Amino acid sequence: MADTAEIQTLLSSLNGKHGILGCLLVAGDGNVIASSLPPDIDIGTLGALSATLFSNNDVSLQRMNRGSLSQMTLLTDQGILHFCQVNGHFLVCLTAKGQRINLEGLIRSIEEQSHTLKPKLG
Repeated sequence: MADTAEIQTLLSSLNGKHGILGCLLVAGDGNVIASSLPPDIDIGTLGALSATLFSNNDVSLQRMNRGSLSQMTLLTDQGILHFCQVNGHFLVCLTAKGQRINLEGLIRSIEEQSHTLKPKLG
């Protein structure tokens, strides 16, 4: 795996694009590997809950014979959370509240960054 500083730089490069507030790279067990979110956000809890949320939805989809989950977007009253699976990890990006978001651009940017992260995660 690439060093955390390199991964941190890749996550930070998404900040501000399409309203992205910040991102987390979360291991399959919910531990946060790197974050570009503001310091006032509890990244430990967010990482653990994100891994659980993604994994539970993946299991549900498989039980419905709809394949494996690769990406997921949640729209909330606080903004958008977009999840993308990368080599058994989860890239989670949050938008800032009250932003007009180009969802297609947001998803495309996150997907492109996931391709950059993939070889660095082994």
